[in-house]
Amino acid sequence: MEIQACETVEAACERTVRAAADVLDLEMCSVIMHDGGEWLEPVASSSGAPADGVRRFRDDHGLAGKTFQTGESYVIDDIQPDDDSDPAKDSYRSGMSVPIGDVGVFQAVSASTGAFDERDVEFTELLVAHTARTIDRIEYENELEARQRTLERQNDRLEKFVDVVSHDLRNPLSVAMGELELARETGDDAHLDAVAVEHDRMAELIEDLLTLARDGRPVQSRESVAVADCARTSWRHVDTADASLVVDATTTVDADRGRLGRLFENLFRNAVEHGSTRDTDADGGRADAGGATVTVGDLSDGGGFYVADDGPGIPASDREDVFERGYSTRESGTGFGLAIVREIADAHDWTASVATAESGGARFEIRVA
Repeated sequence: MEIQACETVEAACERTVRAAADVLDLEMCSVIMHDGGEWLEPVASSSGAPADGVRRFRDDHGLAGKTFQTGESYVIDDIQPDDDSDPAKDSYRSGMSVPIGDVGVFQAVSASTGAFDERDVEFTELLVAHTARTIDRIEYENELEARQRTLERQNDRLEKFVDVVSHDLRNPLSVAMGELELARETGDDAHLDAVAVEHDRMAELIEDLLTLARDGRPVQSRESVAVADCARTSWRHVDTADASLVVDATTTVDADRGRLGRLFENLFRNAVEHGSTRDTDADGGRADAGGATVTVGDLSDGGGFYVADDGPGIPASDREDVFERGYSTRESGTGFGLAIVREIADAHDWTASVATAESGGARFEIRVA
């Protein structure tokens, strides 16, 4: 049967109403699917059904809700104004309602009374049984694909963590061990200062590594977060020196509030470390004029937000590399900051990219839709 070959739920629903119209001669029928919340939403209607003849229902309302809640089929021979069937149009005089497993409802209506009998119910139940099995199969396959993508991401992060342990952490550890040996041989405590520096670097690397492990996991729970409020709060958690923050954002996003805050913190640190305002001096040259100005605003199409600075910017050739672990233009940098930004964006199914700000500085765009 064609229904069983469908690859999407929508296609299975479309094939179901087509088969009902062609094989069962049900000219006005529809498939209404549960949205996982409290609504039954129309997904497909036969070509003979009027455009305004199907609407959404609460899953405990009307004949559709009754069918969904009980899992039983119903036939109404003569729809009356005061009954609980609640048809979408007053012209409908009889109706049939059949559950599609536990995921939705199939309904057929007619402008005539007594249009449906037990034989119609029997054949319709056989038809939608194929639909229910197909939808179960599609949802199972989608779940498997999602798990596979999650597993691939986890394996990718594991490879990165192994690389950090085997390379990034081994280097400062080797230096510290060498300096400690020199301190023992010479008695010069200056070597111990170098050991302390390398230990601090290892501690920073480990903290960033743990952040990647935590924030790279898919987001399970979200809430509505005002970008402006989150940005201002995150700014207070960063050593911003004499930099200043301008917030022009009005966007609200569905996010893990804590991870969104860490995304802002990493972008702010990057901006403060690499950005600086500049003025023209008396000779027409360029002279530093204080700390960076960091701006948070909405993307023009309403699809997200950006964080921009007024520093030297990022060359187009380096814009993809900046999100890679280990990329840093500072000798003391761990190269994890922007990698964490991308991990957090990916965990939300967002995208992170780099552009040029109006000031010529770097502009990091987070697209959420």
